[in-house]
Amino acid sequence: MLLRLNKQDQIEALKSIGFTTVNENTPASDIAEYMQWSGTLLDLSLATLRIEDGEQVFFTASEWNSMSANNRSKYIRIGIRLRAECRQFIIAKSDCVDAGGNKTFKWGGYGTDLRGLKNYGSGNQGLYDTFDGKENTDVIIETLAGVKDTQGTVGAPAAEAARAYKACTLESDGIEDTTVWNLPALGELMLMAKYKTEINELITSMFGSQNIFTNDWYWSSTEYDTSSSWTVSFTNGGVNTNHLPPGRVPGSSPRRNKRFIPLILYPLDG
Repeated sequence: MLLRLNKQDQIEALKSIGFTTVNENTPASDIAEYMQWSGTLLDLSLATLRIEDGEQVFFTASEWNSMSANNRSKYIRIGIRLRAECRQFIIAKSDCVDAGGNKTFKWGGYGTDLRGLKNYGSGNQGLYDTFDGKENTDVIIETLAGVKDTQGTVGAPAAEAARAYKACTLESDGIEDTTVWNLPALGELMLMAKYKTEINELITSMFGSQNIFTNDWYWSSTEYDTSSSWTVSFTNGGVNTNHLPPGRVPGSSPRRNKRFIPLILYPLDG
């Protein structure tokens, strides 16, 4: 549809779906790129921090692979940038783990309806358009800080682990990761599941196959009700449909006292 419009109408259409920086001076080649970005996967790239000043710098796989070892040493790889369907964010290069090496965490807050988080329970209108992982993570951590729920879990283990994650440290890498990492909202999580194959290919080439998305259920920061929050299956992208984990029944969402993997992302401006 966008291709059939004149340029001014294309610009207005792109602005209406979130590309507010597009204007009459935007080159036609960039307009075409935005069109692709609006409806499908635009690209995946390696996200790095430049050691010299801590700035985020992105490389395609071919750009990175063509660099000399000396030039590569000026950057720390922190994850994969995904640009798809009007959204963009950085996916952390690895799972977060606890002191014992475990990568599954409880959500916490069992029995608590978190003020500031919308419940996506019966009807679930707008559920798949939730891209507010950072805001959710802020609310979850602030509300549940030090609070013991009815199942004995203190705080918000999944959100806290995501926020505490560091892709690099001054001690080990020469630069401290100051990225504000987050537990993704359901819409963000579904976008990652949708492009899992392409993401895993780049993760494998940049970080090794041990860091790929697995066929597991992953926590989102999106609330279902006072005791449950949403997960996504990375086997088939299902959300509370088939292939339910043990103890789940159709139509219910995962209880917050269960343990699932938290994915970690950092949102970027469009």
